[in-house]
Parts: sequence; C-alpha cells; structure tokens
Amino acid sequence: MKRRVVRSPACALLAAGVRLVARKHFAASALLVAAALLATSPCLPVLPAALSAQQALFDEGNRLYQQGDYAAAAESYSAVVEGGFESAEVYYNLGNAHFRLGDVAHAVLNYERAALLDPANEDVQANLALVTRMLQDRIEPLPRFWVLSVFEWWMALVPRGWLEALVAVCYIVLGSTTVALVLDRSGRRRAAALRRIAYAGAVGTVVLGGTLLTREAGWALPEQAIVMAGEARVLSAPSEEGGLTVFTLHEGTKVRIDRRSGEWAEIVLADGKVGWLPLEALEVV
Repeated sequence: MKRRVVRSPACALLAAGVRLVARKHFAASALLVAAALLATSPCLPVLPAALSAQQALFDEGNRLYQQGDYAAAAESYSAVVEGGFESAEVYYNLGNAHFRLGDVAHAVLNYERAALLDPANEDVQANLALVTRMLQDRIEPLPRFWVLSVFEWWMALVPRGWLEALVAVCYIVLGSTTVALVLDRSGRRRAAALRRIAYAGAVGTVVLGGTLLTREAGWALPEQAIVMAGEARVLSAPSEEGGLTVFTLHEGTKVRIDRRSGEWAEIVLADGKVGWLPLEALEVV
C-alpha cells in the first residue's frame, strides 16, 4: 500500500507546489509555492494546520492498516477525504482497506476515484483489474471510435497534480517573458528569443490549461457511478410501478449515468444496454 499523501487544498498553485515538495522536485516546487504565496495569501493562515491534521489522519490510517484493523483504517482514510483533501494515494489505500473487509463495491469505487486522479498509476490499475475480475457481472464493451479513444488517452495522460504544476509553470513563463519583452531594450536578438519563449508559454498555457479545465469541469469524461446495492433491478422506466425489469446488476459494476429524472438515473453499460436505476443504488465516481 502507498504511504504518501498528496493534498488538494482550494488554492491550486499552492497545492501543486506542495505536491512537488512531497515528490522532492524542489526547484519546480519552490517556484510554484512562491507564486502561490503572492496570489493566494488569504488562504495561507489555515493551511499548515489543516495539512498537518490530514497528514496525521493518513498516517494513523496506515498504522491501523499495518496492524490489520482495516475498518478503523478505512475510517481514518475517509476522514481525510471528508476533511476536503483527496489524492490517488488516499483513495488507493481506502480501496485496499475495503477490499480487505470484503466490501467489493466500495473497493471498486475508491480504486476508480484513484484512477481518475492518477490514471498512470500501475498499482491502482492492477488492483482495479483484480477486483473487477471478482465481480458477478461480466460486461463486454462495444468497440470505440478511435478519435474518442485518443481524446480519452490525452485527458488521462498526465496526473492532475503534474498537470496543475505544468499549467502554473507555463503561465509564469508567459507572464515573465511578456514583462521582459515590454521592458527589454537590449536588441532584436534577445527580443526574438523572448518572443519564442513567450509563444511556447502561451501554447502550453492554452493547451494544458484547456486540458485541465476540461478535466476539472467533467467535460472530458461522462458521469460514471458504481452499483452499491447487492442486487439492483434495472427498469425500463423511472418508476417501480410503470417500469419493467430489463436486466439485473450487482454490486461493484460500473455504469454511465446518461440523465437523471427525480430520484432515478438512466444508466448505460459498456455493452450498450440501457435502463433506469434509483440513485440510492449508485455512488458517483
């Protein structure tokens, strides 16, 4: 299991800097933290204590997990998330704790949440594949149009923390070179070099920033959910009285939410099957 936690406070630049500090990328993190100190000072007075408290909960969860008290470990990890902090590592450890408790649905849910934050994490993908093979429902996905596959590959290519850091660096490069160009009086050669750097910063800011915005707004991926009920009847209409059972799903199965109607959700499976489930039987990833 992972022993490192990556926090995600509201101040995005500072969060990116803290993440990089945790990974020992000191040069880049110093630049990001310095920028965040200037841009987000109102949030700083409460941040150190909050980070310390969440780290303590995470460490306590690790200790309990190592001792075999998986239920208490899950409570500690959940408290980290409930405190407003999330990371692939927290969700991964929470998934491990639920897996040890035999709670397949919550294990899948938390592995999926970890995979959203860090798609390239091999441990997460391996455990998700393992627990998926244990599910009762076997769903064969339909072939996908290659453009959609490439788009999803790009959106999942860079973990969120690194993407935030790259956007911040590109923005800082763009801003600093723009100021240097305005103040520069040294000659055409240096101005040409500064313009090329500014263009690169602008392209990086637009492309990576657009990717980050698309991911954070949820435009890149459809709304997905996990079936939490042991057995759930999927109906032909959003009504217990007027709907007929079209098929049955079991805990841990991932579905796509196509639309909502009151307390019901129209779900779509990877194999194209469609039906309605009550929202209380689902947990959104």
